[in-house]
Formats: sequence, structure tokens, C-alpha cells
Amino acid sequence: MLQQTYTNIEIIISDDCSKDGTKTILEQYKHDLRFHIIYQTENLGAIQNFEFATRKATGQYLAFCDQDDIWLPEKIEKLFKAIGDHWLVYSDSILIDEGGQSLQKNLSQLRKMYSGADSRGFVFSNVVWGHTMLVNRELLLFVLPIPAGVPHDIWFALKATLYTGIMYVDEPLTLYRQHAKTVTTTIAQKAVTRPHEKRFSDFKEKLFWIDLIKDAERGNRKLFYERLYELFALKAKGKFVWPLFFFLLKNKNVLFQFTNKSGISRVIEIRKLSRGEHK
Repeated sequence: MLQQTYTNIEIIISDDCSKDGTKTILEQYKHDLRFHIIYQTENLGAIQNFEFATRKATGQYLAFCDQDDIWLPEKIEKLFKAIGDHWLVYSDSILIDEGGQSLQKNLSQLRKMYSGADSRGFVFSNVVWGHTMLVNRELLLFVLPIPAGVPHDIWFALKATLYTGIMYVDEPLTLYRQHAKTVTTTIAQKAVTRPHEKRFSDFKEKLFWIDLIKDAERGNRKLFYERLYELFALKAKGKFVWPLFFFLLKNKNVLFQFTNKSGISRVIEIRKLSRGEHK
């Protein structure tokens, strides 16, 4: 971050009652005028602390560094040049392991990156990671507070898509560190059978997410989301929902536009998504 070629930056750090050596490290930068360091007296939790730091920023554009990923020197400069009238721009990223060694994969090899204003790809997938994005502060009026249980990156991306569309820079500008947990969510793993309780919990989370998109939609796709929500909610009856199956099949190209799934894989996924769920 300190090696950015775009130098007119402020760095907001909100220490959420850390108990490791973070404060000792931060004290080394307290006289650097680029830094604004806040030490919380009570633990806010990850989401509220993120929102707190975001609200403290005074610049017109914001970039987020809430993980131990690495910014390449031209990240801010290139995103700033590309954002234009959009409220969000993002880039590709190189995956590295915990020790910083390349995994020989880019995010663009795992997803079909997207520029545009169609929100439907965000229903079942995502292409925008927090460490890759630059946002116009105008977006903050529409994304804060962040809904409970929703990752900030997909929420920011969805809302920006609905208001101005989003822009993708086809170049790796960050190194995305993969720990054991992030590897399983970033790189597709072999499917495992989930307990009924977990499947029902996942169903409720997805239904909540579809409802959020439905309420946020501003254009002519309102009816699309209303129908998707209506059909998806029928899964709670515990039976296979054929109308949902045919709806997803009809719209598979837009709903799975971020994924690299083959036609057969999409049909298999649609079949799974159409199964009934029960506690």
C-alpha cells in the first residue's frame, strides 16, 4: 500500500481492540501524515469496524484493505484512471499461498469477469472481491449499513451494478492470499453432502439474498426477481420445484454468466437448486 504510484492517499486504520502486536506496528506510523489511526475502546466486530473506518474516509474514492492481501504498486493509479462515471471498478488478482508463493492461477481463470449493469449474475455467484475494488464515495449512500450476513464486496458490487454499472480492468493488480478457508471458497472443491440442517440454512440465506436484490432492483427486472423469489420460496415445502427448475433453465445464461460451468454442469446445478428443503 505504501508503494503506490498514486501518492495522494489517506490511510484509515481502525484497530478493533487487537490483542496481538498490531498496536506496536501501528505506532511506527503515527507521525506519518497519511495515516489516521483509531484505537477502539470496545470491540465492534468485523462488520461494524469496517463500516466505522469506511465512514472516516474523506477522499472521493475508497479502496479496502481488510485482509492480508498485497497491492501491486500501480493498483490505485490504474483503477482511478479506469473508473470514469462508474461507482465501482475492480481488477483481476493473482492467487498466492500463505507464504506468498504464486498458485499459478488468476481470479479471471476461475470466473468470467464482468463489466456492465446486469445484476442477475450476482444471484448465485460473484466476481468482485473487496481487495480488488475502488469505489466512488457516492456509493456509500446506498450501501451503508451493510445487511447482516452479507459480505461487503458482493453488496457493494450489486448496488454499483444497479446504479451505474461496474467496470473491470483486465489486469492483476493485487495478490490474493489463500488460507485454508479461502481456498475452499475461491477455488471450486469437490462437492460434499450437506446435512439437512445446513442445506435448509443455506436455502434461507439464499432466499434472503434474492429478496435483497429484489428490493434493491431499480429497473425493468423487478418482475424477474419477484418471480424468482416466489419460486425459490416454494423449496421450503420440501418437494422438488419444477416451475423453479424451468425458470432457472430458461435464464441459465444470465444467472450463471460469472461461472465457467459447461451446459451440462449448469443443468446439474439447476437440478440441485430446485430440490425441496426442509428442517
